[in-house]
Amino acid sequence: MELPKGILDFLVYLAPSLLVFLTAWTLIKKFLEREQKLKLIEIKFSSQKDLIPLRLQAYERLALYLERISPNVMFVNNYEAGSTVQEFQAQLLEVVRTEFEHNFSQQIYVSSAIWTIIRNAKEETARLINISAASLEADAPSYQLSKRVFEAMLEKDEFPTQKALTLLKAEVAQLFG
Repeated sequence: MELPKGILDFLVYLAPSLLVFLTAWTLIKKFLEREQKLKLIEIKFSSQKDLIPLRLQAYERLALYLERISPNVMFVNNYEAGSTVQEFQAQLLEVVRTEFEHNFSQQIYVSSAIWTIIRNAKEETARLINISAASLEADAPSYQLSKRVFEAMLEKDEFPTQKALTLLKAEVAQLFG
């Protein structure tokens, strides 16, 4: 069975056209895919450029938070002569809570691991204050609470806030170093 001459001629003229079309289509497709990838890389780089300062600011704010809730800093900044253990405990816990709430939004800029460490340092500091206050008379002078907290902290290897600060610095060094 033979193809009629007109169809055969048509196929002979169509074959080169199809070959040129498929070649052009493949090249254009690869070019557009490459351009799209380059555009995505450019957008990612641009967003990273804007995000890095925000992330650094978050790390700075969280480091400042850890310093502010460190018992040795808190006791000096919040000590009032004549206050009782109960009043001092409430004041210290309020500082820990309000400082945490003030920095709560920073969690979106740091890793979930470091945020967990920050939250645990906050909870450990509050627990340390509560346990120390529970071992004292409520109407005892507030300096006794400071003394008791420091005694409890000396029993541990490291302050919870210092440990968290060390890990925070390590993450910053890993990201930007």
